[in-house]
Amino acid sequence: MTARRTLFYFLVAIFMQSGIAAAQDGALGNISFPNSGAKAAQADFLDGVKALHSFQFDEARFAFERAQKVDPSFALAYWGQAMSDNHPLWAQQDMDAASAALQRLAPTYAGRLAKAGTEKEKAFLTAIETLYFSPGDKLQRDFAYSEHMARMHERWPDDDEISIFYALSLLGTVRPGDQGYRRQALAASISQSVFAKNEQHPGAAHFIIHSFDDPDHAILALPAAEVYAGIAPAAAHALHMPSHIFLQLGKWQKVVDSNIDAYNAAVEVNKKFGLAEGREDFHTLSWRAYAYLMLGQFDDAEDDLQLAKATLDRNPDSAMVHNGYLNIRGRHVLESQEWGDFELAAADSMEGSNANWVSVVGMSAAHRGNDGLAKEAIARLAMLRQKAETGGNEYAAKQIAILEKENMAVLSLANGDKDNAVAYAREAAQMEMRDMKAPSGPPVPMKPAVELYADILLAADRPVEALAAYERSLQWIPLRTPSISGMAKAAAGAGDSATAEEMLTRLKEMPGISAARTTIR
Repeated sequence: MTARRTLFYFLVAIFMQSGIAAAQDGALGNISFPNSGAKAAQADFLDGVKALHSFQFDEARFAFERAQKVDPSFALAYWGQAMSDNHPLWAQQDMDAASAALQRLAPTYAGRLAKAGTEKEKAFLTAIETLYFSPGDKLQRDFAYSEHMARMHERWPDDDEISIFYALSLLGTVRPGDQGYRRQALAASISQSVFAKNEQHPGAAHFIIHSFDDPDHAILALPAAEVYAGIAPAAAHALHMPSHIFLQLGKWQKVVDSNIDAYNAAVEVNKKFGLAEGREDFHTLSWRAYAYLMLGQFDDAEDDLQLAKATLDRNPDSAMVHNGYLNIRGRHVLESQEWGDFELAAADSMEGSNANWVSVVGMSAAHRGNDGLAKEAIARLAMLRQKAETGGNEYAAKQIAILEKENMAVLSLANGDKDNAVAYAREAAQMEMRDMKAPSGPPVPMKPAVELYADILLAADRPVEALAAYERSLQWIPLRTPSISGMAKAAAGAGDSATAEEMLTRLKEMPGISAARTTIR
């Protein structure tokens, strides 16, 4: 038995022995956070902290504001509101809103410290000061904040809230393209330690999942994924987060089920608090639609696409909604292979500047024999790549460069130039595996380049090479159903009937799979 598998069973034993069915002390979990605030403000304050742990940032802000009304001198209630304006895993901060919240407590840092009732509370206020106002850009401030939380953790090692916020601070320093796993491993270790003491701690379960959210480590988060929704059933994000691990493990029907609940919860939260559409609701909808596509449940995926379109119709000026819709629509086209007669919109429009959608327009044009439009799309992608490079967004530029190569490969294949098609696709696959991190959700680029390389090898009548490429694709994104079915077809073409049958059996045994995904196309 491998060490990883041994650890997995150890965690299962811990979690299941604890009997974690649902939080007993509320719908957001159960934590302990002693402080000097008024007794009457404690319930709202704790709800705010628990909402923070499940990334329900709006609900957290409202809860902390309620606590402030009960106790206007409650220093940590203002700290919490400022924390709700920082979204660590997306490198987002609303500095103006956080500053306004803190200044309501006192106009200066020294004045705020004077209102903190304990040394620990002063340390939390220093932490928030570091997070927002220390020198440097967001990443430098994130590192400075994490270093401060490390010192707090060292001083108060038995304080679970300090431990959990320290674990999250470590994850908050990770950026796309970063190499190594040390910070995630430390965050996982801390979160597991807290979970072993308090099996209903929402942050512990949540950050275990984020720490292990990659193909190599996902199995270690399965116990937390299985119970997190029951710990904080009032949090849409808590209902969604288990699907991160279910996706990595190819449990597509569980991804669907998680995001049915999460989407409904997010819609209700939007209605309850009058929040803008296009955030947690669209995030969960996009995951659900992708899982439906993986199962070959194309009609259900189409229904989700129409839900997204209706949201766009209600919010025509929302860039977030518009881009979310284009991404859901683009995945639907790619996975269903319903190549449409799309136009390439102006470069300054939402459709014309969304690289993923431009790529879909180009691939559709190539499949439909419209070489001119396909070449225009490739040129547009080059322009968008150059814009990302000029703007200093190196990771986005690399993603767009992969899309360029993918489109060049598809166009070459459509024109019968199999050698160039294979060469372009090989370049895209090499770039993806060299420059990108394995996806922690629906893949970006939306058509995995390693899978496209295998597809093109198969179309170029090179099934043996295609078989090996599909194997690499499934190492990159485990249990992605188009790669499994492609591998079955490649194996059949290579005369490897045993592997072909094994792949088809694997598909047929997936809960929720449709016939569209269990036959060789």
